Amino acid sequence: MGIFGNKRQGDTGFTIIELIIVIVVISILAAITLVAYPNYQKQTRDNERKSDLNQLATALHTYAFQKNTFVGLASGCGRNGDGNGWVNAGASQPGAGTYPRAISDCLLDIKAISNTSAFIDPSGCIYNSGSTCGTSGATPTTAYMKATCTKSSVPTTYLFARLETQPRQDSVIDGLCDGGSVSGYDATTQLWGTNYGMNYYVVVK
Repeated sequence: MGIFGNKRQGDTGFTIIELIIVIVVISILAAITLVAYPNYQKQTRDNERKSDLNQLATALHTYAFQKNTFVGLASGCGRNGDGNGWVNAGASQPGAGTYPRAISDCLLDIKAISNTSAFIDPSGCIYNSGSTCGTSGATPTTAYMKATCTKSSVPTTYLFARLETQPRQDSVIDGLCDGGSVSGYDATTQLWGTNYGMNYYVVVK
């Protein structure tokens, strides 16, 4: 008789072989989960970013209905108060001194949105503010941007985000606006792809 004896009729325990098989199966499932879960999280965050941009586009339409502009020049919001740049950057954030008020504040003023925090990137980043949230021209920034410019002399408004599951598309993103046509930005600083890693956009029509 073996050290563990023979399994007798009526015994309900597992044999060593059965236990090994169960452990191996559980290990395989755990490994699959560990590999798939981070990708699932990234896709979930990207879906939230896409939804946020669509809702922001709707809010800009509401603003335009009342103000006849998609938060434009002399709005007092955005970089230099001209309606472009990081959507949620404002004077209250350290280092964002060129933003007297956030673009989202202008949308909140007319009740186009119910609160500004609902449209902060899932990463929690508001603008490029160092190693955590990106550095201009060095590391991508996971935060929302807006740009009203001309493309082939036609006025166009864009909303930008950086998706984690999508590769960089610098040349495409950089070419969305005519060079130097974004108020407060020159042809170099308006390179949303190269400078900030934006790789997804919505056209506000």
